[in-house]
Amino acid sequence: MKKLYGVLIFSLMIMAIASCASQAASVTPPEAQKPAEVVLPPDILEHKGTALGANVPAWVMAYIESGSQGVEKLADYKGKFVVILDSEGASRQGTQVAMDNMDAPVQIARYLSTRVQAKFAGAQVGDRDELTEYFENVVKTVSEATFSGFMTGPDWWVYLQYYKPGAKSKTEVDRRIYRVIKLYSIDQSVLQTQLDKYLKDAAGAVAKTPEKQRAIDAVQNAFYEGF
Repeated sequence: MKKLYGVLIFSLMIMAIASCASQAASVTPPEAQKPAEVVLPPDILEHKGTALGANVPAWVMAYIESGSQGVEKLADYKGKFVVILDSEGASRQGTQVAMDNMDAPVQIARYLSTRVQAKFAGAQVGDRDELTEYFENVVKTVSEATFSGFMTGPDWWVYLQYYKPGAKSKTEVDRRIYRVIKLYSIDQSVLQTQLDKYLKDAAGAVAKTPEKQRAIDAVQNAFYEGF
């Protein structure tokens, strides 16, 4: 079971850390390629359900595997929009306090702005340059907005042991940290009403030609598909 938890938490670590990779245009000769450095996944030493012999809940596992949108696919969260916040620290109490003191509305708005930005990045539009100002206005407006209707859900904590880069055995411990994640949810219809207002406000602040207006209308009409 500990090994299973280690794999799951390793997936969570990979999802929580943003990465950027680039690939050279030319192919590196095989003899010049360096072998990939082996990274041992962290082990979970303890978690919220350990003392009671409880398993990691379904929403935590869904988040580990597929992020907040994975949680939204669970029956318990059907018709909901889910935001999961997290904090980490050296002590369980301190990490929990940090989570409790987190400005949830601000963090929720920031998360929503990243999903809006991702949605715009994949939008099928003719001339993206014409909509750059509109996209930027919406993202900025959402990031600074205060959304109402989010309900506080459950939280979970884990105590993780990380290993040094290139460690050959689990005796080469790098650090141990506590990680707390907390779930917030809102009815999709309630959130959509608020987002619609921000989409329209941002559109009203942009000088538009008939062509640009049609492009904005098309983006707004398809905005919630896959959002």
